[in-house]
Amino acid sequence: MNAQSNAADLQIDDVTVMIFGASGDLTGRKLIPALFKLFKNGFLSDKCLIVGVARREKTDESFREEMKAELSEVISEETIEEHWNQFASMLHYSQTDLMNVEDYSTLKNQVETLEEQRGLPGHRVVYLATSSNLFLPSIQNLSDAGMVPREAKKLRCVVEKPFGHDLESSKELSTNLSQILNEDQIYRIDHYLGKETVQNILLFRFGNAIFEPLFNRNHIDHVQITVAESQGIEGGRGGYYDESGALRDVLQNHALQLLCLVAMEPPSLFEAEHIRDEKLKVLQTLKPGRQGSVDEWAVAGQYAASSIRGEKVKGYLDEDRIDADSRTETFVGIEAHIDNWRWAGVPFYLRTGKRMPARVTEIAIQFKLPPLHLFTTVECEGSLCESANAQHNSLIFRIQPHEAISISFSTKRPGMQYQVQPVDMDFEFGESFGIELPEAYERLLLDVMREDSTLFTRSDELEAAWKFVDPILQLWSGKNHRPELYPAGTWGPKGANQLLSRNGHYWRAPTGK
Repeated sequence: MNAQSNAADLQIDDVTVMIFGASGDLTGRKLIPALFKLFKNGFLSDKCLIVGVARREKTDESFREEMKAELSEVISEETIEEHWNQFASMLHYSQTDLMNVEDYSTLKNQVETLEEQRGLPGHRVVYLATSSNLFLPSIQNLSDAGMVPREAKKLRCVVEKPFGHDLESSKELSTNLSQILNEDQIYRIDHYLGKETVQNILLFRFGNAIFEPLFNRNHIDHVQITVAESQGIEGGRGGYYDESGALRDVLQNHALQLLCLVAMEPPSLFEAEHIRDEKLKVLQTLKPGRQGSVDEWAVAGQYAASSIRGEKVKGYLDEDRIDADSRTETFVGIEAHIDNWRWAGVPFYLRTGKRMPARVTEIAIQFKLPPLHLFTTVECEGSLCESANAQHNSLIFRIQPHEAISISFSTKRPGMQYQVQPVDMDFEFGESFGIELPEAYERLLLDVMREDSTLFTRSDELEAAWKFVDPILQLWSGKNHRPELYPAGTWGPKGANQLLSRNGHYWRAPTGK
């Protein structure tokens, strides 16, 4: 099937997208570019309506010009001009104070009038690109204004992270939202799940007979999941990040979701609920890597001032809007185990951090050494062969940058001696298919509009994830806890290395940019 026929089959032509928090960074940097690309590529009809909703005073025209300027940062001017007039006609703006229920009557009238003009049936997506404290009031005010039908086709709500601050707040938010919305109307978004390599993990595992039989304790030595950022606290995010930290911001959602896709059992059907059922089973069997205190299996770090490539870099405590005595972690490393038949005894190491040597997200699956160590030492007479070391085979899913899958294996180096040489087989998505990969938000927005919740987190999944990290949060929130310092531009604190070294393992040094 070619790209045009695929787009035609999936085209959305009857949806109103309302973006709450339309004056924020997420709208201009991610959401509008994603919607523009969906339209440009034929997935979104020009019948659709996009309404930015925020408190600031703007006209339709000023909102359009702002969004056009944002598009120019990521899309060529030629492409924008080719499609702009049609796309701009879809863009409208509503000045609405999300905390003022009276403003929602005006919003309702405005949206209904626009839908009537365009012949739309009132199927709506509400994207909450707002701070988390506005999630519940926004939905409650929508309901009070008569804009919340209890049908998924009529209304779907996209909720950005963080969904709660800990287990109890997450459960409370889910309970309150469930009194207004049905579960199939709530789309808890994790943009990592929209990335091409992440989606391909399931197909790689369950669509290739030579790989799935290897995903178990008999063949895999350990698994490493790395979500690393080379940047520090930028873009005015200091206030948010200091309240959140690396554990809440990345590990509780992104990293654990990646773990689920690697470890889950094959679903009985390749459908949303069956896939999410299997992910839930993984989270329910997730256990600390060691018995005893949290310090035995979880390490917190905080980057300190350093020099990177000759340039001085501030420490976390010197960043804007960061408390001078902050104990917030910018690095988390943990060892976890999955207490089931498939994975018993296999360590899963997860780490995430800021100010690391590279921006890279990858899953590294390291296989066990061959049981017969034929090539550990080779003794020969003369000079025909020399000692060589057996190598672990590895399977790497690189999520970002340059999404790819690679396999490393051992071979004999050409020559008169027996020398083991590790080599890689690489598959890079963009290079192999010769096309620009869709951004994560493109795929996820399209899935919301076509009512496919496969790549979104269900409430029981979320609760199970919070339940696993809650003991860490409780210990690290204590007055006596302080994260271990690590120099900016390194792979984290020494304590993270010790998590692996005690098992005879070591962290990979992935490459990124």
